[in-house]
Amino acid sequence: MWTAELRVRHEVKVCKERKGYPTDVSDQEWKLIEPLLPSAARTGRPRKTELRQEINSLRYLVRSDCEWHMLPNDFPPYQTVYYWFRRLVQRLLFRTIHDLALMLDRVCEQREVVPSAGIVDSQFVKVPGEHERGYDAHKKISGRKRHITVDTDGRLLAVNLTSADIADSTGAQLVLEALVKRWPWTRKENIFFYH
Repeated sequence: MWTAELRVRHEVKVCKERKGYPTDVSDQEWKLIEPLLPSAARTGRPRKTELRQEINSLRYLVRSDCEWHMLPNDFPPYQTVYYWFRRLVQRLLFRTIHDLALMLDRVCEQREVVPSAGIVDSQFVKVPGEHERGYDAHKKISGRKRHITVDTDGRLLAVNLTSADIADSTGAQLVLEALVKRWPWTRKENIFFYH
């Protein structure tokens, strides 16, 4: 019968056998992320995989740009990884981790914790089969535009995707509205547009 002690021993054995990937969460990163993750449920079926393996799987997917069903065999099954991805997205966990990492990085650089200024820019992305795409007659490109706002050191603050036929000024206005909702202390007069 599986006890908690046997399960921990098995996980340690599997982790030692697994070589690891460059995308795996370091021990220092795990100490910061672990308190934000949901704790084990008191009722129902116990977890079969460790949440750290799920996060490692998600980081591998993002970095390698592979499909869900093409995850290597030393990760948990892709259905389990997808289940946890959906659950963590619903909890806005990735946004929380991003914002905390951004603020910690700013503190390490001896800056104010929260940004007060930013830079807006846009980029075309060619998307052949996407439903919501447009045609930019000026650049003769069919696809989408990615409008981003970064702080003055280049840390990502906000992203907004639009079809390519949306003007840069309109897309910038949309990303600024998202920025003010997410970082309300950023002043609009301190936003610079990159051309």
